[in-house]
Amino acid sequence: MRFSDTMLGAMLLVFGLAVGIYSQTFPAIPGQRYGAAAFPTAIAIGFVGCGLLLLVRGFRAAPFPLITRTEWTRKPGAMPAILVTILCVVAYIFFARHLGFIPISIMILIVLFRMLRVPWWQTLMFAFAAAFVCDFVFRSILLVPLPQGFMPRLPW
Repeated sequence: MRFSDTMLGAMLLVFGLAVGIYSQTFPAIPGQRYGAAAFPTAIAIGFVGCGLLLLVRGFRAAPFPLITRTEWTRKPGAMPAILVTILCVVAYIFFARHLGFIPISIMILIVLFRMLRVPWWQTLMFAFAAAFVCDFVFRSILLVPLPQGFMPRLPW
């Protein structure tokens, strides 16, 4: 699937504006000239600038459809695979806080591995191993707080 420069420019422009507007709601940090909104605002300005450049470039080019299906998107199962992947991300967003990182990531990995026709024994082995290794790395090494959910606290 290929998106035209016009389409990408419009999406980047809207995303940059949304990030810029939302970042203005971040609180100021007492005693500092730059608050929490400084970095997201700078990134938003870059997104808006790139979006405008892509829009101009897209309008100058010959008329091109906004979305073109490429060869791999015509293969059977390609579009449902994209939809399932997006649904897995949405499921993580909605259910991770209640279920916890490990259970939801195991479920998502099982769905994705089975979609790729990985044998069941490998699916279960890799899903459990990946979930626990990621949990260990993010919690203990990177100190990233992951959703606990109903899982008991692990020793790391």
